[in-house]
Amino acid sequence: MKHKSVVPLPTYMVKKKERILGLNSYQRLHYWLLNQCKKDYREKLGDWYLALPKFTTLRIKYTIYFAHARKKDIDNYTAPLHKFVCDYLVENSVIPEDDYTIVTGFSSDFGGIDDNYAIVELEGEEDGIEQE
Repeated sequence: MKHKSVVPLPTYMVKKKERILGLNSYQRLHYWLLNQCKKDYREKLGDWYLALPKFTTLRIKYTIYFAHARKKDIDNYTAPLHKFVCDYLVENSVIPEDDYTIVTGFSSDFGGIDDNYAIVELEGEEDGIEQE
């Protein structure tokens, strides 16, 4: 069974302005600020894990939407999103680990111009029951 949710994109603050966390900024930010971004993102996701089953294997599909029509490299925004989502799922015991034996793959698509968010689809083996 697929589980579809709308989640915000990870962000960070620069000069009192919120920006989307992409791979380029992720590589350059101080480790303290990155940890703060991860904590803030965990708070934004809140109790999302309560609506999810426990997975033994998992494939994740991200559909990313941006607020502006400026061209962006979608992989730059998928990398931090994927890292934060997988860490969140592990911390809340939705998946036992986020290695390749559990998270067997992921993909990302551009959804269009709307607002800064992502639709996350989780599909995998739940509680020992294989999904089609």
